[in-house]
Order: sequence, then structure tokens, then C-alpha cells
Amino acid sequence: MNDIDKLIEDHRRLIDSEAFKYATNVPATTVKIEAYKIARDAAKRYDPKEGVKFSTYLTKSLQKLSRLNTEYGAIVRVPENKQFKINQLNQVEKELEANYGRPPTLEELSDHTGFNIPTVSGLIQNRKSTVNLANLSYSPVFVDNSNDEWVHFVYNDLAPRDKLILEHKIGFGGKPILDNDVLAEKLNISQSTLSNRLKMIVDKIQEGWK
Repeated sequence: MNDIDKLIEDHRRLIDSEAFKYATNVPATTVKIEAYKIARDAAKRYDPKEGVKFSTYLTKSLQKLSRLNTEYGAIVRVPENKQFKINQLNQVEKELEANYGRPPTLEELSDHTGFNIPTVSGLIQNRKSTVNLANLSYSPVFVDNSNDEWVHFVYNDLAPRDKLILEHKIGFGGKPILDNDVLAEKLNISQSTLSNRLKMIVDKIQEGWK
């Protein structure tokens, strides 16, 4: 049985280097977390009896990172002022759907947001085409051992809200793993704030393994 943690630790520089190479159209943190997910899976499946060095096997496995740029490279970034309007539209839409028991019409959304109908329609289209990149890193599974002493140390040092984020992003303590949009709503914070807090937590955990 492979010593997965040792394989990951011994090849950390290679993993980071490959992640950096593929971080072109996608945030480096997102690619790095995805790289460690792939690396851990590769360490589990690696068979030294096949006569291939793990570094070679790992490098080939990490080629999967190229799909991130293929799938998400053409994403249109939404300007901050437009994102604010989309957030406002989302809030009004939820309130109206709760009140009416059905999805609101464009006219109703326009009346309650103060935006004209073409603007509402455009915001909806932007919303559909916008992909939250942070959801790629919905679960940093290279931290998948909830019995790891360092993970417990980091967890106990976190603020209450950050503890909830860690719990629901890696299933720590048996908590269900939640997507970013669901968790952000649960914590009443923006998805960008959630992503920043998650990055901070992941960085803290990685510090203990350097």
C-alpha cells in the first residue's frame, strides 16, 4: 500500500510547478487545489511494479489540469458594479418567489428592482453565463484526513465562521460538503468573501506541511 502522504510531500515542488504552469486563465489557487486533488488520487492508484517513476506518472496525471483552461478560459468576467446589480436582482427574485410561490416575471423583477426590463434581461443572461470558479475547489481533498493532527490544530485556531467553512468544505467532523453558493447563503456572506476565507484556511493548512 502506497504511503500517500509521503508521495505528496516528496513531490510537492513538482505539483506546485505543474499547477503554476496551467494557471493561465484560471486563478492559481484554484488550479493548485485541483492539482493536489489529482496528485492524491494518482498516489492512491500508482503501482510501482509497473516500472514507472511516480514523478513521471504524476506529471502525466496532472495534464488533466489543462481542462480547466479549456472549460473556463472563455469565461466573461463580470464588472463589480454589474455583479452588485446581479446580487440585488437575486435577492429580489428570491423574495418575490417566496411571496408568490412561483418565479417572478421580468415585469415584476423590473418593478421591484427599479431596473428597466432590458437591463433585467441582460443581468439574467450574465448570471447564466457566469461561472463561480471557486466552486472548482469545492473540496480541497488533499486535506481529506480529518484525524490529521495539524488539521485539528488549524481548526481549533480558527474563528467560529471559519470553522464552519472548513467543516462544510472538506466534510470535517462528518459535516456535509456544501457548494460555495449554498454555504455562502448559509453564512450570510458573499461568495467572494467565502473564497477568500477558504484560501486563507487552505494556506494555513499547507503551511504545516512545508
